[in-house]
Amino acid sequence: MAVTLYRVAAFPVAGNGGNEAGVVLDADTLTDNEMLSIARRVNYSETAFVMASERADYRLRFFTPTVEVPLCGHATIATFNLMRNLDLLKNEHIRIETGEGILTVKIQEEQVELQLSPPQFGPVLDPQEMATVLNLEPDDLLPYPIQTISTGIPEIFVGVNSSQTLAKLAPDIERLEALCEKHEAVGIYVFTLDTRTDKADALGRNFIPLVGIYEESATGTASGALACYLYTHDIKRKTQFQFEQGYALFKPSSIHVTMQIEKEEIIDLYVGGRMRFIDKIVGFTPDK
Repeated sequence: MAVTLYRVAAFPVAGNGGNEAGVVLDADTLTDNEMLSIARRVNYSETAFVMASERADYRLRFFTPTVEVPLCGHATIATFNLMRNLDLLKNEHIRIETGEGILTVKIQEEQVELQLSPPQFGPVLDPQEMATVLNLEPDDLLPYPIQTISTGIPEIFVGVNSSQTLAKLAPDIERLEALCEKHEAVGIYVFTLDTRTDKADALGRNFIPLVGIYEESATGTASGALACYLYTHDIKRKTQFQFEQGYALFKPSSIHVTMQIEKEEIIDLYVGGRMRFIDKIVGFTPDK
């Protein structure tokens, strides 16, 4: 089994950084094990596989090196930026079938926007427990709720008081895994309002141990959830957000989120960004 593999990065800053993704555009004949094997050899946080769909324009499946996940924001953004550049798309609005349901992708000249599921808020968690797991003092945490939120993938959101506090984080993977399993989340997204640029609303780091990723440089679904968190908790009452991520990994990333509000309720949500092309490999197999 050999495929044509594209390697691209979503959410780059000025053509640099971003979060890498593998993309296979013709994956209809691949088995689950073959897709997982390809993703394992690519060894990015996710690889996207594009297939025909009876319910939408395309079906997308996403694999980390260890497991399939229902949705991946950065891999979807990368895939459709790539398909636009290859002149494979006929419409500006694309319907995609994912493990999270049918979603819309908006194709623009320089970026792509992915519709996310409406936010689902979990219970508020204990700040002391979070400080212990992150090796922080309670005073390092912002006085906002620590909470699990999902716009496709559930993660725990916790604010810290400065970019310095964020930069020094080095959480223990086993303790992270135990906490995430306890609260039924795949990871922990730690953010600060102390951003690198005035245009950004928050600077974040995302640790996702339950899908085999210690830290990710740009996360579309988590950025959408963070926007919902900031809006719902009256931290930033706005409908357009820009987030910074990836700087701790030397992969600067910029993620845009827009939301539609009706009667104080978030009814629609999109995450968007650009793509950086890395390379194309013809005849890629898992074993060579």
